[in-house]
Amino acid sequence: MLIPAVLKKEEIKKAFQSFYYTDDMLYETGSMCSWLPDIPEQTNDGGDIQYAIMDGDKLVGWLGYYIDFYNNCANHFGLFSFDRGNPVVGIDVYKEFKKLLNTYNLHRIEWRMIGGNPVEKTYDNLCFKYGGNKHVLHDAIRDRYGKYHDDVIYEIIN
Repeated sequence: MLIPAVLKKEEIKKAFQSFYYTDDMLYETGSMCSWLPDIPEQTNDGGDIQYAIMDGDKLVGWLGYYIDFYNNCANHFGLFSFDRGNPVVGIDVYKEFKKLLNTYNLHRIEWRMIGGNPVEKTYDNLCFKYGGNKHVLHDAIRDRYGKYHDDVIYEIIN
């Protein structure tokens, strides 16, 4: 279940901090830095959307994105699963994408992913289910071990 992230702000920060200095941060940030989402108490334009992903009373993930109302586009997606393999994360993200496309009737949804992320196949399926495109910038990001990863860009035009 998705609830406003501000309701679980401190719990989300602690969950993110537990992944500091891990390879998981590469998939979230696209770099070797550790990062925390900025969860404001209120938004000025209403376009900054952030959710805590809950499985009952347990925090299992965080989802954030931005809606550009002028261009009718959702972008700047961030997703982090704190409970790997929990199907609630994927189910809630899928429901949110359906809402963006069918209820909000957004014209465009775009997001990025670092190649090698275990969720790539799921993203591929989601993108192609809605007739989207996948663009790959090969060997664009280098990790701390010297291995290069692709920068993958997904887009769905509604």
